[in-house]
Amino acid sequence: MKAARPEAVSPVPRHLVRRSRWRVAVAGAVAVTVLLSVLSAAAYVIARRAIYLQLQERLELAAHRDADDAGALLVDERGNILSSKLPGSLLTDFRNGGAFHIIRVAELGALAVLRPPPDAPGPLLIATPAADSLHALTEFLWLLVGLSLAGGIAALPIAYVLSGRALRPLEEAVRERSEFVARASHQLRTPLAIIRTSADLALSGRGVGPDEALSTILDQTERMESLASRLTELGRAGGAPSTAIRAPTELGEVVRDAVAGIRPAAEQRRVGLEVAAPSPGPRSPAQPDELRDLLAAVLENAVKFSPAGTAVHVRLHAERGRAVIEIADQGPGIAPEDLESVTLPFYQGKESQGGHGLGLAIARAIAEREGGRLSIESHAGRGTIVRVTLPAARMP
Repeated sequence: MKAARPEAVSPVPRHLVRRSRWRVAVAGAVAVTVLLSVLSAAAYVIARRAIYLQLQERLELAAHRDADDAGALLVDERGNILSSKLPGSLLTDFRNGGAFHIIRVAELGALAVLRPPPDAPGPLLIATPAADSLHALTEFLWLLVGLSLAGGIAALPIAYVLSGRALRPLEEAVRERSEFVARASHQLRTPLAIIRTSADLALSGRGVGPDEALSTILDQTERMESLASRLTELGRAGGAPSTAIRAPTELGEVVRDAVAGIRPAAEQRRVGLEVAAPSPGPRSPAQPDELRDLLAAVLENAVKFSPAGTAVHVRLHAERGRAVIEIADQGPGIAPEDLESVTLPFYQGKESQGGHGLGLAIARAIAEREGGRLSIESHAGRGTIVRVTLPAARMP
């Protein structure tokens, strides 16, 4: 198997990538801001509750200490009595509140007021200025708001960088799809151009007779039908796997069937086929028809690039609880820099002998669809080994 580099294909438009990255980045920054806002709200509620409890405890201590005073007291933070004459409006303002309430009195400003139980000795009301505590709480709230906004702004460039990494597989997938469409279009355009040229020459009577033109048109139509069939196989192989319960498949029989199907072509090219598949061999839940298509694609490729007089070796064995099928040829091999690309659709070699470059792409897609993988080991001039690893079924 000999591979050549694919033709260059236009990359994904950069403005689409940037737009997608900014959308993801903005969404991430908004999510961070919302998260920080929720945490800030929780921190504010906790701080507010702590301040209110501190004020209430201070008033309860003062009420207990001044149990002999039946009036209304105003005490400072240390519990010292500031005044025993509170405005009468205080009783009215506090009437609808609970035992502890923060109200605003015109003469005194914000007050934290405690009303002891009616049967408790001591003052009817006891209050303390709460402006400083409330001011500190307000400053804390604005600090939390600032931190939330700053966190969201700081998260924007970070989210942009991370979104670039997250979108890289998607960008790669779009690029591969663009390459696939471009190559498929090229493969279809070539026979169409030949068909049109043959028809034009035949109609104009310029050196091409009707019989020759029809023969050329038929050949190119068959080529297009073959390409359409292979593209259908590739699409089916890359689809979602079936969720139906599968019976274990005896892989030795599948391997021998696939080899029997390719043997006439191998004999025509004077290429031998040697099979080492024990019976009974390893079993797998993979679908037999899918595996036959996979092996047919790999065997066809191996036979096509094998020199006359050589042999393709097919070996089935179990390895670390998985079933392994190895197909080794003695062809020209693949250069190391091309190994990662030979399973891409339409990737053909410079010494290609026809075909569409879809065989290994179909084989890889089927292997992955069936829960396995396809790997290739090759050295230029020393042949190629295609290894298909499949999940093995447990023996009853």
